[in-house]
Amino acid sequence: MLRNSLRLFAGAMMIGLTLLVSGCDFSYMSTMNPVGPIGETERDITLLTILLMAFVFIPILGMTIAIAWRYRSTSTNSKYTPDWDHSWLVELFAWGGPIIILIILAVMTWISTHDLDPYKAIDSDAKPIRINAVATDWKWLFVYPEENVASVNEFAFPKNVPLEIHLTSNSVMNAFMIQRMGTQIFAMSGMRTKLHLMSRETGNFDGGNYQYTGDGFSKMRFVARGMTKAGYQQWLDKVRAQGQPLDMAKFKKFAEPSVVEDAVYFSPVQDELFWKVIDQFHTPGKSDVVHATSSHDILPDSGTGAEHGTAH
Repeated sequence: MLRNSLRLFAGAMMIGLTLLVSGCDFSYMSTMNPVGPIGETERDITLLTILLMAFVFIPILGMTIAIAWRYRSTSTNSKYTPDWDHSWLVELFAWGGPIIILIILAVMTWISTHDLDPYKAIDSDAKPIRINAVATDWKWLFVYPEENVASVNEFAFPKNVPLEIHLTSNSVMNAFMIQRMGTQIFAMSGMRTKLHLMSRETGNFDGGNYQYTGDGFSKMRFVARGMTKAGYQQWLDKVRAQGQPLDMAKFKKFAEPSVVEDAVYFSPVQDELFWKVIDQFHTPGKSDVVHATSSHDILPDSGTGAEHGTAH
């Protein structure tokens, strides 16, 4: 009676779970459908890690079922060996397999950590596009210094062109991520972090802040728009035509806590606006930010170097 009741309960739970999951949003699985080299490498590492773990999980699961069946109470074929206490085969399986897997994972982690350094430029014949990303409460400002334009919550770029993204925050620590392009990196006030990405496809990709920052956190999203080169130029022309001037005074007003639903454009943009945002968090004349070009810039007197953020 109890066994039948447990089976009925388990069946009802499976049906209920299936119905619940059917209404879930699986957009987070977009990380397994990348559009660029960084995301593709991260996906391959994830799949390889799962495969290696399967070499542990599947034998353990199989042995658990086999042992439970072989030594069940109704079995009459199992050999009774009360004096058995050791097996080199079991020792080899229990220790050898995990050690080999750990060695493979360690080597893979070492290599991928260096290959996916967010400060490392992506090999390409195309000239990288510089984009300065500033996190505020609760919106993203993307400044294109070479084009003298900026956009809010719209991150546009041409496909097959490397992106050199410099990040900082005008508030608390934020975490920048475009799922299908790969990686996550922190943006911190008074510091500059750097990230390199590229997309091989056109389309609209979800991006946002993945570090809780208060009331408007869930709305701090943006659209990453992969375009053709012609489409990107048209987008720049639109921003220049529709944009309003942006200087530091206007930025401070814009950066006040609020949520922006639609894209907003600025043009022209005050020179060195990105560095002026960083300079706010340093004592004037004592710890001015060095606008260095090294891949690992140092911020004087900040107590730490320009943080590398989170590796890919």
